[in-house]
Amino acid sequence: MSGSPQRRQELAAFLRSRRERRTPEAAGLPGTGRRRTPGLRREELAALAGVSASWYTWLEQGRRIRVSRQVLAGLSGALGLDQVEHAHLFRLADEVPPGAQPGAPDGAADRLSANYRLLLDQLDPNPAFMTGPRFDVLAWNLGQQALFGGFDQVAPADRNMLWLMFMSPELRAVHEDWEQEAAHAVALFRSQAGDRLLRPEYAALVARLREASPEFRALWERHDLVGYTPRSRTFVHPRYGRLTLDYVKLHAADGEPTLVAHLLPPGSAVAAEIARLVAAERAATDAP
Repeated sequence: MSGSPQRRQELAAFLRSRRERRTPEAAGLPGTGRRRTPGLRREELAALAGVSASWYTWLEQGRRIRVSRQVLAGLSGALGLDQVEHAHLFRLADEVPPGAQPGAPDGAADRLSANYRLLLDQLDPNPAFMTGPRFDVLAWNLGQQALFGGFDQVAPADRNMLWLMFMSPELRAVHEDWEQEAAHAVALFRSQAGDRLLRPEYAALVARLREASPEFRALWERHDLVGYTPRSRTFVHPRYGRLTLDYVKLHAADGEPTLVAHLLPPGSAVAAEIARLVAAERAATDAP
Protein backbone atom coordinates (compact mmCIF):
# COMPACT_ATOMS: atom_id res chain seq x y z
CA MET A 1 0.00 0.00 0.00
CA SER A 2 1.37 3.38 -0.97
CA GLY A 3 0.75 6.48 1.09
CA SER A 4 1.99 8.25 4.16
CA PRO A 5 2.68 6.62 7.55
CA GLN A 6 -0.29 8.55 8.92
CA ARG A 7 -2.60 6.99 6.32
CA ARG A 8 -1.29 3.50 7.09
CA GLN A 9 -1.76 4.02 10.83
CA GLU A 10 -5.32 5.26 10.29
CA LEU A 11 -6.08 2.17 8.19
CA ALA A 12 -4.53 -0.08 10.84
CA ALA A 13 -6.57 1.54 13.63
CA PHE A 14 -9.78 1.25 11.62
CA LEU A 15 -9.22 -2.45 10.85
CA ARG A 16 -8.38 -3.18 14.47
CA SER A 17 -11.48 -1.38 15.74
CA ARG A 18 -13.76 -3.32 13.39
CA ARG A 19 -12.07 -6.67 14.10
CA GLU A 20 -12.60 -6.17 17.83
CA ARG A 21 -16.30 -5.53 17.24
CA ARG A 22 -16.88 -8.56 15.00
CA THR A 23 -18.01 -11.58 17.00
CA PRO A 24 -17.15 -15.10 15.83
CA GLU A 25 -20.86 -15.89 15.67
CA ALA A 26 -21.55 -12.90 13.39
CA ALA A 27 -18.68 -13.99 11.15
CA GLY A 28 -20.09 -17.53 10.88
CA LEU A 29 -17.49 -19.19 13.10
CA PRO A 30 -18.38 -21.78 15.75
CA GLY A 31 -18.44 -20.53 19.32
CA THR A 32 -15.16 -21.06 21.15
CA GLY A 33 -16.19 -20.18 24.69
CA ARG A 34 -14.93 -17.26 26.73
CA ARG A 35 -12.21 -15.04 25.23
CA ARG A 36 -9.70 -12.77 26.89
CA THR A 37 -10.33 -10.05 24.30
CA PRO A 38 -13.51 -9.21 22.36
CA GLY A 39 -13.99 -9.79 18.68
CA LEU A 40 -12.15 -11.92 16.15
CA ARG A 41 -8.54 -13.00 16.48
CA ARG A 42 -6.20 -11.79 13.75
CA GLU A 43 -5.71 -15.31 12.40
CA GLU A 44 -9.48 -15.83 12.24
CA LEU A 45 -10.03 -12.65 10.26
CA ALA A 46 -7.10 -13.45 7.99
CA ALA A 47 -8.56 -16.88 7.20
CA LEU A 48 -11.99 -15.39 6.48
CA ALA A 49 -10.44 -12.79 4.16
CA GLY A 50 -8.19 -15.29 2.39
CA VAL A 51 -4.82 -13.86 3.46
CA SER A 52 -2.06 -15.12 5.72
CA ALA A 53 -2.11 -14.29 9.42
CA SER A 54 1.38 -12.81 9.21
CA TRP A 55 0.44 -10.54 6.32
CA TYR A 56 -2.70 -9.31 8.08
CA THR A 57 -0.71 -8.66 11.26
CA TRP A 58 1.68 -6.48 9.25
CA LEU A 59 -1.32 -4.59 7.90
CA GLU A 60 -2.58 -3.87 11.42
CA GLN A 61 0.93 -2.76 12.35
CA GLY A 62 0.82 -0.09 9.63
CA ARG A 63 3.61 -1.58 7.54
CA ARG A 64 4.17 -0.47 3.97
CA ILE A 65 2.62 -3.37 2.08
CA ARG A 66 0.51 -3.66 -1.04
CA VAL A 67 -3.25 -4.14 -0.53
CA SER A 68 -5.22 -5.06 -3.63
CA ARG A 69 -8.84 -4.15 -4.24
CA GLN A 70 -9.68 -7.85 -4.09
CA VAL A 71 -8.14 -8.15 -0.62
CA LEU A 72 -9.93 -4.99 0.54
CA ALA A 73 -13.23 -6.49 -0.62
CA GLY A 74 -12.40 -9.71 1.25
CA LEU A 75 -11.58 -7.84 4.44
CA SER A 76 -14.76 -5.80 4.14
CA GLY A 77 -16.88 -8.91 3.77
CA ALA A 78 -15.16 -10.71 6.65
CA LEU A 79 -15.64 -7.68 8.90
CA GLY A 80 -19.27 -7.25 7.88
CA LEU A 81 -18.74 -3.61 6.90
CA ASP A 82 -21.71 -1.57 5.75
CA GLN A 83 -21.65 0.63 2.65
CA VAL A 84 -20.20 3.65 4.44
CA GLU A 85 -17.49 1.63 6.18
CA HIS A 86 -16.70 -0.24 2.96
CA ALA A 87 -16.03 3.04 1.10
CA HIS A 88 -14.02 4.37 4.04
CA LEU A 89 -11.79 1.27 4.01
CA PHE A 90 -11.01 1.75 0.32
CA ARG A 91 -10.17 5.44 0.79
CA LEU A 92 -7.83 4.70 3.68
CA ALA A 93 -6.04 2.20 1.44
CA ASP A 94 -5.66 4.93 -1.21
CA GLU A 95 -8.16 3.29 -3.52
CA VAL A 96 -11.26 4.75 -5.16
CA PRO A 97 -14.33 3.12 -3.55
CA PRO A 98 -16.44 0.97 -5.89
CA GLY A 99 -18.96 3.15 -7.67
CA ALA A 100 -17.24 6.44 -6.76
CA GLN A 101 -15.87 8.90 -9.27
CA PRO A 102 -12.12 9.56 -8.94
CA GLY A 103 -10.94 13.12 -8.62
CA ALA A 104 -14.20 14.59 -7.34
CA PRO A 105 -13.52 18.19 -6.29
CA ASP A 106 -13.67 19.24 -2.67
CA GLY A 107 -14.16 22.91 -3.50
CA ALA A 108 -12.98 25.79 -1.36
CA ALA A 109 -14.29 26.31 2.14
CA ASP A 110 -13.39 29.98 2.18
CA ARG A 111 -15.62 31.23 -0.63
CA LEU A 112 -19.33 31.10 -1.29
CA SER A 113 -21.05 32.40 -4.37
CA ALA A 114 -23.80 35.00 -4.18
CA ASN A 115 -26.31 32.44 -5.49
CA TYR A 116 -25.86 30.28 -2.41
CA ARG A 117 -26.39 33.28 -0.15
CA LEU A 118 -29.56 34.08 -2.09
CA LEU A 119 -30.73 30.50 -1.55
CA LEU A 120 -30.29 30.91 2.20
CA ASP A 121 -32.40 34.07 2.09
CA GLN A 122 -35.11 32.26 0.13
CA LEU A 123 -35.28 29.56 2.80
CA ASP A 124 -36.24 32.07 5.52
CA PRO A 125 -37.85 31.71 8.03
CA ASN A 126 -36.55 28.11 8.12
CA PRO A 127 -33.17 28.11 9.91
CA ALA A 128 -30.42 27.25 7.42
CA PHE A 129 -26.68 27.59 6.99
CA MET A 130 -23.90 26.48 4.65
CA THR A 131 -20.81 24.55 5.62
CA GLY A 132 -17.59 23.64 3.86
CA PRO A 133 -16.18 20.10 3.63
CA ARG A 134 -14.55 20.43 7.09
CA PHE A 135 -17.91 21.45 8.66
CA ASP A 136 -16.79 25.10 8.78
CA VAL A 137 -19.76 27.49 8.78
CA LEU A 138 -19.64 29.71 5.69
CA ALA A 139 -22.96 31.61 5.85
CA TRP A 140 -26.36 31.54 7.54
CA ASN A 141 -29.78 33.12 7.16
CA LEU A 142 -31.97 35.23 9.41
CA GLY A 143 -34.08 32.23 10.41
CA GLN A 144 -30.99 30.55 11.82
CA GLN A 145 -30.10 33.72 13.66
CA ALA A 146 -33.60 34.20 15.06
CA LEU A 147 -34.09 30.65 16.34
CA PHE A 148 -30.60 29.50 17.30
CA GLY A 149 -28.53 32.69 17.40
CA GLY A 150 -26.16 34.00 14.78
CA PHE A 151 -22.69 32.63 14.22
CA ASP A 152 -21.49 36.23 14.23
CA GLN A 153 -21.26 35.89 18.02
CA VAL A 154 -18.70 33.09 17.56
CA ALA A 155 -15.03 33.76 16.88
CA PRO A 156 -14.22 33.03 13.22
CA ALA A 157 -11.72 30.32 14.19
CA ASP A 158 -14.48 28.54 16.14
CA ARG A 159 -17.19 28.66 13.45
CA ASN A 160 -17.08 24.93 12.90
CA MET A 161 -20.03 22.67 13.68
CA LEU A 162 -17.92 19.85 15.07
CA TRP A 163 -16.07 22.25 17.39
CA LEU A 164 -19.31 23.92 18.50
CA MET A 165 -21.02 20.60 19.15
CA PHE A 166 -18.52 19.90 21.94
CA MET A 167 -17.40 23.37 23.01
CA SER A 168 -20.56 25.49 22.90
CA PRO A 169 -22.61 25.26 26.13
CA GLU A 170 -25.58 26.80 24.30
CA LEU A 171 -25.54 24.19 21.53
CA ARG A 172 -25.13 21.40 24.06
CA ALA A 173 -28.08 22.64 26.11
CA VAL A 174 -30.46 23.05 23.18
CA HIS A 175 -30.19 19.39 22.05
CA GLU A 176 -32.62 17.09 23.86
CA ASP A 177 -30.24 14.15 23.40
CA TRP A 178 -26.81 15.76 23.14
CA GLU A 179 -24.89 12.49 23.60
CA GLN A 180 -26.58 10.91 20.59
CA GLU A 181 -26.19 14.02 18.44
CA ALA A 182 -22.51 14.37 19.37
CA ALA A 183 -21.77 10.73 18.54
CA HIS A 184 -23.60 11.11 15.23
CA ALA A 185 -21.65 14.29 14.38
CA VAL A 186 -18.28 12.61 15.00
CA ALA A 187 -19.20 9.52 12.99
CA LEU A 188 -20.56 11.62 10.12
CA PHE A 189 -17.47 13.84 10.08
CA ARG A 190 -15.11 10.86 9.98
CA SER A 191 -17.16 9.22 7.26
CA GLN A 192 -17.36 12.28 5.03
CA ALA A 193 -13.77 13.36 5.61
CA GLY A 194 -12.28 9.99 4.65
CA ASP A 195 -8.63 10.28 3.69
CA ARG A 196 -8.82 14.08 3.93
CA LEU A 197 -8.23 13.53 7.64
CA LEU A 198 -4.56 13.39 6.70
CA ARG A 199 -4.59 16.97 5.43
CA PRO A 200 -3.11 19.55 7.81
CA GLU A 201 -6.33 21.54 8.25
CA TYR A 202 -8.33 18.42 9.16
CA ALA A 203 -5.60 17.03 11.41
CA ALA A 204 -5.36 20.37 13.20
CA LEU A 205 -9.12 20.44 13.93
CA VAL A 206 -9.09 16.87 15.26
CA ALA A 207 -5.99 17.52 17.39
CA ARG A 208 -7.54 20.69 18.83
CA LEU A 209 -10.74 18.86 19.73
CA ARG A 210 -8.91 15.88 21.21
CA GLU A 211 -7.04 18.22 23.50
CA ALA A 212 -10.05 20.33 24.45
CA SER A 213 -12.72 17.65 24.91
CA PRO A 214 -12.35 14.24 26.59
CA GLU A 215 -15.83 13.39 25.26
CA PHE A 216 -14.72 14.01 21.68
CA ARG A 217 -11.51 12.07 22.25
CA ALA A 218 -13.44 9.01 23.47
CA LEU A 219 -15.85 9.13 20.53
CA TRP A 220 -13.07 9.69 18.00
CA GLU A 221 -11.18 6.62 19.19
CA ARG A 222 -14.23 4.45 18.49
CA HIS A 223 -13.77 4.96 14.71
CA ASP A 224 -17.54 5.00 14.20
CA LEU A 225 -18.89 5.84 10.75
CA VAL A 226 -22.37 6.80 9.65
CA GLY A 227 -23.96 8.00 6.44
CA TYR A 228 -26.37 10.90 6.34
CA THR A 229 -30.09 10.21 6.14
CA PRO A 230 -32.87 12.81 6.47
CA ARG A 231 -34.37 12.70 9.95
CA SER A 232 -35.91 14.75 12.72
CA ARG A 233 -34.13 16.52 15.56
CA THR A 234 -35.64 17.52 18.89
CA PHE A 235 -34.50 20.68 20.64
CA VAL A 236 -35.29 22.14 24.03
CA HIS A 237 -35.40 25.83 23.20
CA PRO A 238 -35.12 28.42 26.00
CA ARG A 239 -37.97 30.46 24.50
CA TYR A 240 -40.12 28.05 22.47
CA GLY A 241 -39.82 24.90 24.54
CA ARG A 242 -39.59 21.45 22.99
CA LEU A 243 -39.32 21.60 19.18
CA THR A 244 -39.10 18.68 16.78
CA LEU A 245 -37.85 19.84 13.38
CA ASP A 246 -37.13 17.98 10.15
CA TYR A 247 -33.41 18.12 9.38
CA VAL A 248 -32.04 18.02 5.82
CA LYS A 249 -28.59 18.33 4.25
CA LEU A 250 -27.90 18.86 0.55
CA HIS A 251 -24.49 18.75 -1.12
CA ALA A 252 -23.94 21.19 -3.99
CA ALA A 253 -23.14 19.65 -7.36
CA ASP A 254 -19.91 21.67 -7.63
CA GLY A 255 -18.58 20.00 -4.48
CA GLU A 256 -18.20 23.25 -2.55
CA PRO A 257 -20.79 23.84 0.19
CA THR A 258 -23.35 21.76 2.02
CA LEU A 259 -26.74 23.22 2.87
CA VAL A 260 -28.01 22.36 6.35
CA ALA A 261 -31.63 23.29 7.09
CA HIS A 262 -34.16 22.72 9.87
CA LEU A 263 -37.75 22.93 8.63
CA LEU A 264 -40.30 24.65 10.85
CA PRO A 265 -43.69 22.93 11.13
CA PRO A 266 -45.98 24.67 8.58
CA GLY A 267 -48.67 26.76 10.23
CA SER A 268 -47.15 26.43 13.70
CA ALA A 269 -46.94 29.29 16.16
CA VAL A 270 -43.15 29.14 16.21
CA ALA A 271 -43.02 29.32 12.40
CA ALA A 272 -45.23 32.41 12.45
CA GLU A 273 -43.15 34.10 15.14
CA ILE A 274 -39.81 33.36 13.44
CA ALA A 275 -41.29 34.69 10.19
CA ARG A 276 -42.21 37.93 11.97
CA LEU A 277 -38.74 38.25 13.47
CA VAL A 278 -37.10 37.66 10.09
CA ALA A 279 -39.37 40.21 8.40
CA ALA A 280 -38.60 42.81 11.09
CA GLU A 281 -34.86 42.22 10.82
CA ARG A 282 -34.95 42.44 7.05
CA ALA A 283 -36.99 45.65 7.17
CA ALA A 284 -34.53 47.19 9.62
CA THR A 285 -31.60 46.18 7.42
CA ASP A 286 -33.20 47.55 4.26
CA ALA A 287 -34.28 50.84 5.86
CA PRO A 288 -32.43 53.90 4.52
